[in-house]
Amino acid sequence: MFSTPLNAKSPFTTYRLPGAFNKLTIGGGVNWQDSIYTYAVNPAGNSEKIQQDAYALVNLMARYEFTENLSGQVNANNVTDEKYFDIFDAYGALTYGAPRSITASAKYRF
Repeated sequence: MFSTPLNAKSPFTTYRLPGAFNKLTIGGGVNWQDSIYTYAVNPAGNSEKIQQDAYALVNLMARYEFTENLSGQVNANNVTDEKYFDIFDAYGALTYGAPRSITASAKYRF
């Protein structure tokens, strides 16, 4: 199991544009964490220290309000495509976190 990061920050914000663009909201944020480490057994059977340096994941969003009831949103996660360790899987293997992704959604309120 990885050590717990001593420092982690997740500031996020949104801003609704003024005037003629007031139906558009943009936002973004950063998930940052300090370095972490773990000890794992390598294929030769020796214990080895695996360390991950501090990293930041940048996320962005844009939402447009088409009507009072209908809006659409686009999210871009891990914009810089940062490679980072996420978890050990059920077999004890280390896996990387999610790569860059873009999702779109629509929301309708009745």
